[in-house]
Amino acid sequence: MQRTLLVCAFFALAAAQSASAYSLVSLDPHERETMLSTCGHLGGSDRALCRSVVDDHHVIANYKRSCLEAMTLLMQGSAWAKVKSLPATLTCREGLARAGYPVKEILHKLMGAR
Repeated sequence: MQRTLLVCAFFALAAAQSASAYSLVSLDPHERETMLSTCGHLGGSDRALCRSVVDDHHVIANYKRSCLEAMTLLMQGSAWAKVKSLPATLTCREGLARAGYPVKEILHKLMGAR
């Protein structure tokens, strides 16, 4: 079963969110490396897009962390119908849209994955 998680898939490891003191704007080096490592589990253009977002300075770290939270729920088996309206998902969506990512296409793929 192929699940195209696109931009947010690199947030699979919740450890990046466990630090109590972190920047709202930029990732610490450990968070960045963890996210890039997770990108490696994706295929083709999804992997390239994932890596691009991790290093995109137009997507602040706080938006990336929100994506982590939403995608972790999806990967744990939560239904898209439930996850799509959570604050973390809405924040992730806003951050990606502000940075110019094709949010409608991404959401369409996510809806198809469930």
